[in-house]
Amino acid sequence: MKLSETKLAGLKLGPGETDKIFFDDEIAGFGVRVREGGSRKFVLHYRIGGNQRRYTVGAVGVLKLEEARLRALRALVDLGDGKDPAAQKAANKVEAKQSFLSEAKSYLEVLERRVEKGEMKPRTYAEIDRHLMKHWGPLHRLVLSSINRATVATRLREIAKKHGPVAADRARSNVSTFFAWAIGEGTCETNPVDGTNKNSEYVERERSLIVDGEKPNYDELAAVWKGAPDNEYGKIVRLLILTLCRRDEIASLSWSEFEKDAKLIRLPGARTKNGREHVVPLSDEAMAILGSVEARKERDLVFGSGKGGYSGWSKSKELLDKAVEINKPWTLHDLRRTGRTGLGMLGVAPHIAEAVLNHLPPKLMRTYDKNKYEKEKREALDLWAAHLMRLVSGETSNVVPLRA
Repeated sequence: MKLSETKLAGLKLGPGETDKIFFDDEIAGFGVRVREGGSRKFVLHYRIGGNQRRYTVGAVGVLKLEEARLRALRALVDLGDGKDPAAQKAANKVEAKQSFLSEAKSYLEVLERRVEKGEMKPRTYAEIDRHLMKHWGPLHRLVLSSINRATVATRLREIAKKHGPVAADRARSNVSTFFAWAIGEGTCETNPVDGTNKNSEYVERERSLIVDGEKPNYDELAAVWKGAPDNEYGKIVRLLILTLCRRDEIASLSWSEFEKDAKLIRLPGARTKNGREHVVPLSDEAMAILGSVEARKERDLVFGSGKGGYSGWSKSKELLDKAVEINKPWTLHDLRRTGRTGLGMLGVAPHIAEAVLNHLPPKLMRTYDKNKYEKEKREALDLWAAHLMRLVSGETSNVVPLRA
């Protein structure tokens, strides 16, 4: 019979029938398969290599009759070209299971188990998850083995343009490790990240906001301090300048890590890069900033909202850059290098300045010197804060450098 939309609605199984195909007179082998339970699908029967094959075109109701006929005709054209439509559909299903997204989810499950075993820090996992799920989102539907170097390089340029060169390089590193894992799983043969350029290679890596010379110039650092807005982001920026902590150490700071009476922050090893506890003495200026932050009920985190700490980095940095006239690009991490440079110029001994940054000393020193230099760290940060306040007030600093 010649199928029509009206006839489709009236197709029913006869007594005792559980599965029947109603063929269409217009296209040989094309029809509607009705099964017990209500399933109704357009199908195409054909022969290839002497064997009977069935290709499911689509569900009735989802596809109109004419669209189903067109798809059946396309399949017959492919058949004439030597292509098996049923086999191709099966191959497409396999490819869908090996997409970037599906493989990334499998990879993240492996990393989740490492976090549970204590082999990976939760914040490291969170960064990898963010890069694979967000920054590499445009590649999610692509079959992993089909992604080439040009595709990766193009996406890296887009990430660098929107989020900055450092973010692009971190996204590059994480996706490269992911592809290396996928090679081990047999879902791709090569790593398309190999040979792509690092974006930060075009940005000065030793950036300091203090120009060291015969007469040090603190104008850029003073400009950042003054330009920092009176909000969470501005307070984080100023605390970074005063404490020389890493960005996330302050952004994810908890009230339980802040010891008000002792005037210090005690960061557990799980929150530091080297896995060692870091005690950060707080100057009066740093204490004043934390004192201006209102604690919220049932929230231990000082900054941000939701589950994590502060997260509005990109937009806030854009606004700060507009407010501060600095010609050369700079990052928040440069504030840490700037502070380290400043401590050295104030006469703070190198091993004390490195302790302020929580950098591990040389192996031999670690073996024999167990001193944490907490008193010296406090003196150094108090000296730095006093020096900084003189600079931002426009006064000539009369801070006396520490003796070596």
